[in-house]
Amino acid sequence: MQLLCISLAVLAALALGSGYAATLPTNSAPSVFSSDPSPNSNSNPSEEFADSELALPAGSIDLGDAVAPSPALLSSDSNEVVPCSLSSPELNECIRGLIQSFAPKLRYRGVPEYNMDSIDPYFYKRGIFRYTNDGIQGGLLIKNMEIYGISQLQVNSVAANFTDSGFIIKLGVELPQLKAGGHFKADVKFGGLRLVPKGPFNITIDNIKATILTDGHIEQLPSGQQRLSLHRLNANVNIGDAKVVANGIFSDRNLNAMILNLVNENLPEITRVGIPATREQWAPILIAHINEFFAKVPIEKFLVQ
Repeated sequence: MQLLCISLAVLAALALGSGYAATLPTNSAPSVFSSDPSPNSNSNPSEEFADSELALPAGSIDLGDAVAPSPALLSSDSNEVVPCSLSSPELNECIRGLIQSFAPKLRYRGVPEYNMDSIDPYFYKRGIFRYTNDGIQGGLLIKNMEIYGISQLQVNSVAANFTDSGFIIKLGVELPQLKAGGHFKADVKFGGLRLVPKGPFNITIDNIKATILTDGHIEQLPSGQQRLSLHRLNANVNIGDAKVVANGIFSDRNLNAMILNLVNENLPEITRVGIPATREQWAPILIAHINEFFAKVPIEKFLVQ
């Protein structure tokens, strides 16, 4: 049960680059949350994006709390961009270069010239995640989490397909290291047993590799500007070394350490299986955050016909 609690915290640190409070439906039983508001790269991406595979269940999201021959490259002392042409045969490499060039600039200050806020470090104010399976009912509240390392993103591959009605993009990415720290409160039921651990936690994850698949459309605004809007998102994630430190799982320090050792030893497998299994919870949150990030970004300055 405690493995579930800490595993969910790990998944949150991996999957959340967002500042939203995600709240999923709760049952009528009293809970520690009752005082909280309800809150391979060469393939054709279109062939891998079936509606039945990525259909997202209904849920609520509380938004209140929350780089080739013609690449778009930025020099180290300039944020000027040569936009990517959607008709260019080098579009994939151009988009890869564009993302790769901007990622380091999103640390601390962001890029105000293009209305891009900083994403490193990222402050995650509050999120609730719930899990029910095989007789286990669990909830995890994460608060005041800071995430470091997102700006170190390395984009290895891009496969994009743009049409008049939308786009599909597949990314192969790596992160050398991701660190996160904050506070958690869990409410886990297994049979007649109920556990409510809480306390601070810290996570360090090295060598993260992911394949990300998303679709969406480019929206034309009344002002004449355009913005990016994602519809769905899926990801396969593998990690290298990882370490979780958390106090408050058990009052007994030795038992607390034993559970953490078990989690750390199994963290790569927990992540590999857990991220796809919990996509219905983290994907809507991440999509909402990405859309909020791009809401003010003039996409017409980066992508042209």
